Amino acid sequence: MSDRILFYGASQGRGVVAAIDGGNHIGDVTVIPAGSFAKDWTAFTGLSGDRILFYSAARRGGVVCSVDDDNHIADVTLIPNGSMAPDWTEVTALSGDRILFYSKSKGRGVVCSIDDANHIADVTVIPPGSFAKDWTEIAGLSGDRILFYSATRGGGVVCAIDDGNNIADVTPIPNGSMATDWTQITAVSGDRILFYGKTQGRGVVCSIDDDNHIADVTVIPPGSFAKDWTEVSALRPQESHLRVGRAAEEHHA
Repeated sequence: MSDRILFYGASQGRGVVAAIDGGNHIGDVTVIPAGSFAKDWTAFTGLSGDRILFYSAARRGGVVCSVDDDNHIADVTLIPNGSMAPDWTEVTALSGDRILFYSKSKGRGVVCSIDDANHIADVTVIPPGSFAKDWTEIAGLSGDRILFYSATRGGGVVCAIDDGNNIADVTPIPNGSMATDWTQITAVSGDRILFYGKTQGRGVVCSIDDDNHIADVTVIPPGSFAKDWTEVSALRPQESHLRVGRAAEEHHA
């Protein structure tokens, strides 16, 4: 079974929904023409039910869209301008349709919840200075883990977040152990991570196990991707409401 990934290019307001199979083969599925999207989305993340939350720092607002089985995208709920902070640089979905918003400039965050009707509420404020200020990409993993990546350092950390939205470092990923040109990352099923590099149109699909060991699985050569994608996120089917991996095992133990 394949996962679907939405690639978005802000410069033209265009996109592509691509599929990635269990062997990490990626193919275009549906082209979304230039002008189909607004051009000011600065972050987005896939939610359960094949929904996408788009966020605009300039407008301090957003929209939640749905993507059907034929990759048709429709607006579902507008998030009014001015209703969000303007400094979020990364957004990623967690289990239970919680959303982590991260601000690079202040090293702060907020964990919000979003229900099936697309109502968003603040749950936990994470004060300035709680995070490092150089994370350039974040991806949510199974077992309520989060991968933070720094392009500046070529390293990162895998953190855990519990039901009370308490975040703790779990495993550092040493500086220099990753390439420094990844501009987008997204987690797909099986605790795989797609890394995308805009400058060369290249990528890597890695795997990460329950002990947070990361290994390269498939190299996607330069020129395989377009070079104008500014946001990339996997879609999440409805069953993504459920916890997977380590958290599910602990819950049912």
